[in-house]
Amino acid sequence: GAKGWAAGGKAATHTATTTGRAIHAVPPTSGLDPAVSLSSLAWEPNASSETLAPQLFALSLFPYLAFLYFLWKAKDVPRLATIGFCTLLIFVFVTIPAGIYAKNVYGTSLSNVDWLHGGAESFLTMTNLIIVLGMRSGIREIQTAKSSSAKKPSPGSDQEES
Repeated sequence: GAKGWAAGGKAATHTATTTGRAIHAVPPTSGLDPAVSLSSLAWEPNASSETLAPQLFALSLFPYLAFLYFLWKAKDVPRLATIGFCTLLIFVFVTIPAGIYAKNVYGTSLSNVDWLHGGAESFLTMTNLIIVLGMRSGIREIQTAKSSSAKKPSPGSDQEES
């Protein structure tokens, strides 16, 4: 039968009844272990969001930075929308210390501390607003360009009517 974790963080030994082999359980980790890869954690039976989330979060930064790089190079994306996507990094960098503060002071995750969570989410709202305003201005520029080209007489056409 399972004895649970022994004092001092040592793993307890569990005996499998069907095979007779001893299985040594590994205690859950509270931080990032550089010797443990993300791929091995993903298939671990005791994998939790607390062990996977920080690594996935860190890995997701690289594709997003590449996205921002190519967005800045693109000439047809409204500049305000590009700035909006960049402000998402403000949300990320505000959320990290807020999450650490929530864990250390309140002993829980950021999502369970309403005033901190709401403050951090306000930066996400600001990001979304800037992106929407930027895309809206881009759409209006396209509509204005189309309507002005439709009103403009084409060369060689007879616009004079008697």
